[in-house]
Amino acid sequence: MTTKTQQPSAQQSEVNEEILRLAKHIPSDSTIFIMRCTFLFIICIVATLLLSWDVHAADIFAPAKSEIVDTVGTGSTAQFAILVVGLCVGAITGFLTKNWGAAIGSFIVGIIFVNVALKVVGL
Repeated sequence: MTTKTQQPSAQQSEVNEEILRLAKHIPSDSTIFIMRCTFLFIICIVATLLLSWDVHAADIFAPAKSEIVDTVGTGSTAQFAILVVGLCVGAITGFLTKNWGAAIGSFIVGIIFVNVALKVVGL
């Protein structure tokens, strides 16, 4: 018994060609993933811009500004305590790790950070 191969009809050939032509325009999975990521990125940017709109609020610390400067400002007890705690942490780090370079470096970085932070907040 022999089987004859069936030749597709002309109409079936046209349908197959049309399907192949349309299949070329279907985006791949990676393209869809990139499009979704791009859309999500754009949504995040728009949300960030909308949420960071100018907010007009009163400074709640304005009446207590002089008191805050006296408490935490230059030469205050609080600033001295912060420096002493940093020195103690540096000494403990040096004794426990025997890495005195890192201990001294972290203390210096801590002093710089405290001074910069005080300038940023206006003290």
